[in-house]
Amino acid sequence: MVRAWSAHVTGPVRLTVETTLNERSPDLVDFARELARMVPGVTVEVSERELPDLPAILVGSGWIFHGVPAGAELRPFLEILALSAQKTPPAAPPDLLPLLESLESPRELTLYITPQCPHCAHTLFDLAPLPFASPRLIVRVIDAALFPEEARSLEIRAVPTLLYGDDFRWTGRVKIREVLEVVCRQDRGELSAAATIRLLKEGKAQEVARLMGRSEHAWKDFPHVLTHPEWSVRLGALVVLEDLAEAHPDLARSYLLPLWERMETASESVQGDILYAVGLAGDRSWIRVLERWLEEHAPGPDLADVAREAMEKLGSVNRDP
Repeated sequence: MVRAWSAHVTGPVRLTVETTLNERSPDLVDFARELARMVPGVTVEVSERELPDLPAILVGSGWIFHGVPAGAELRPFLEILALSAQKTPPAAPPDLLPLLESLESPRELTLYITPQCPHCAHTLFDLAPLPFASPRLIVRVIDAALFPEEARSLEIRAVPTLLYGDDFRWTGRVKIREVLEVVCRQDRGELSAAATIRLLKEGKAQEVARLMGRSEHAWKDFPHVLTHPEWSVRLGALVVLEDLAEAHPDLARSYLLPLWERMETASESVQGDILYAVGLAGDRSWIRVLERWLEEHAPGPDLADVAREAMEKLGSVNRDP
C-alpha cells in the first residue's frame, strides 16, 4: 500500500516526531523512519521533549497523531501526508468553506480511533483536508488502543469519538458539517436543526441551552426540533426550553407562537409536548389560548389533562405578558 501511495505524492513529505518520556515514543520513531526508508520523498525530524506528554507525529501545522497508523488508520494517514505535500493547500468542500473561513481564533478537535475501526477511517478521510484549508483548525488524533489510559480518563467507550472542548462529544459516524457548525459558529450564531438534533441525541441539552442563551435572536429551526418525530429528541428539546425559561424567559417564550402554529397538523404525542412547552415557557396570556383550544377541539382525556396542567402552571407563575 505504501509504495503504491508514494507514486501519487507530488512533493516532499516532512514529518516531525515529538518524543517524550512516554515509553511508547520509540514506536512512533520506528514507524516514521520505516516510512522514510520505503519512500524517498519522506523526511523525518525527531524532536525530544523531556515531558510526560504523549509522543506525537506532526503533519503540517494542523495534524497531530498520537499513535502508530496501522490497519484501517493507514490509508487516511497516507492521504493526509499526500495533502501536506501539495504545493497549494487543498480546498475544503464548498459547503464547509464558509464555516472554516469564519474562524477567527484557533480551534482544536480531538479524535479517538483504533486500527480495527472502519468508521474511524471514514472520519479521518472526511477531516483530512480541513486543517490544510484553515490554519486555525487543529485535529489531534489519539490511538485508543496504543494509549488506553487516555481513553479511560475521558470515559471513551466507543470509537470513533470526536471531542471539542469539555462539552461536546460525537460518537460513531458523524456529519462533519454538523461538527463544524459547533466549532466554527460565531458566539451569537445559530445551529441548524440537524446539528442541534445530533447534540441532543448525544445528551448535550444543557450545552445547547447555553449556546441558544448567547444568541442575539431565536433559532428559527428550534420549533422543528421541538416537534421532531423521535420522542427522545423532543425530550431533549424540552429540557433546553426549560433551561431557557429559567435563564432567558423572554427568549424561551418567543418560541411558543411558531410552535403553536404546528399544533393543528401535529400528531397527538407531539401536541402533548407542545402543550407541555407552553406550560414551561408561557405567561398568563397563554391561559386563554389553551382554554379556547380546549373549547374548540374537545381533545381526548390525556391531552386535556396536559392542557389543564399547563394552565395551572401558568396561573401560578410570575411571568406577565
